[in-house]
Amino acid sequence: MITALQMAKNDKAARTSRPTKPARPRGTVSADGASGCRYCRASLRATDNYCSHCGMPVDPVKDQPLFVVEGLSNLFNIVFFESLLEQELNRAGRYGHPISVLVVEIDNLTALERAYGYDQTNQLIRGVAEIMSGAVREPDTIAATNRVTALGMQRFMLLLPETDEEGAFRAAEKVRSLVGSTRFAVDDEESVLTISVGVASSGPAREEANLVGRATQALIMSHALGDNRIQVATDS
Repeated sequence: MITALQMAKNDKAARTSRPTKPARPRGTVSADGASGCRYCRASLRATDNYCSHCGMPVDPVKDQPLFVVEGLSNLFNIVFFESLLEQELNRAGRYGHPISVLVVEIDNLTALERAYGYDQTNQLIRGVAEIMSGAVREPDTIAATNRVTALGMQRFMLLLPETDEEGAFRAAEKVRSLVGSTRFAVDDEESVLTISVGVASSGPAREEANLVGRATQALIMSHALGDNRIQVATDS
């Protein structure tokens, strides 16, 4: 039985979603214009609208909070991911920074469910989510689809700000390697899982902004070529 540890990011998100609101500490501003989140005190950039750690708005009068968590994986859900992606795309376009997205699937999830059952497969999904969340950098954000509304499919999305295609591939390889080298305990047995990853990047020489769509197509191509692979999206 896997016990997935609560992740720091989502612990903060869950706390902010409680009906009783915590006292709001005042945000701090550094000399370079960066500030601290008034709720969790994480670092914020001057162009941020939402805190990438707890999902709370920089301007609580203007914007509603985005403390949204996908229940199975305890990661951020797609609502928050898409809002943050829009924020980061605007920032990347303004300053000419690269940005990348990874779309990840556990290989042969249907076969795993047949072998272990629905509840145990959910435990495996939580274990993969825990490993992946521990592999990303501080500025990165990881989210997950809802398995029920996605018709049984479980996808993870990673947003990598200021990361070019080469850096995104390295991040994908790190995640793929960590998951593949982990032995997951299910009842009294051990199971080895693999993942497939689609990678899409944008930068000064690549104007295409549909990173999630391109990364998803790359993931589909990766599946067509086999399991346990990373596929980088093409420009066409």
